[in-house]
Amino acid sequence: MNSQEHYTPPHIVKMAREVLGGIDLDPCSSDLANRVVRASVHITSQQDGIKSAWRKQFWNQGVSVWCNPPGSRHIKPSLPMQFWEKLCKEVAKGNVSHALYLAYSLEQLQQCQKAGYPPMAQFPLCIPRRRIAFIDMDGNEQKSPTHGNVIVYIPGMIDNTEGFKRVFSQLGYVKV
Repeated sequence: MNSQEHYTPPHIVKMAREVLGGIDLDPCSSDLANRVVRASVHITSQQDGIKSAWRKQFWNQGVSVWCNPPGSRHIKPSLPMQFWEKLCKEVAKGNVSHALYLAYSLEQLQQCQKAGYPPMAQFPLCIPRRRIAFIDMDGNEQKSPTHGNVIVYIPGMIDNTEGFKRVFSQLGYVKV
């Protein structure tokens, strides 16, 4: 696949909805991806979820966020790291009630430390037993996932760490 777009499989989105109690915002989405995610509000690449205000633009209180950023090797820092930094800043501002971040690669655990971002490993996380077979832009499951993944739970105003552990332990090892 030549695209940066790697959509989340429906069974993982369902798990995310269960932990978050629904998804208010997907800041790095598309109209196609949101057919599965069903976020109340989604921000497309044209709208730029990194530069957009997450709280003031949409709600008067914190939002539950699902974040599966597009990959990019040509932008420094990478788009996933830019979305990680934005998510951490929005949590710190009190704009996010709680969130889930899907890192396409276990290497992101290392990258966020090198770049000075809050380490993903300080939060509850799930390392799936198998690589996630993302969905391509045509709606087909990718045949050969190239990276191991990690799903990070970021508590904000709401802390559902126990729910994260219960739900995502079905997918793989959960560290809280």
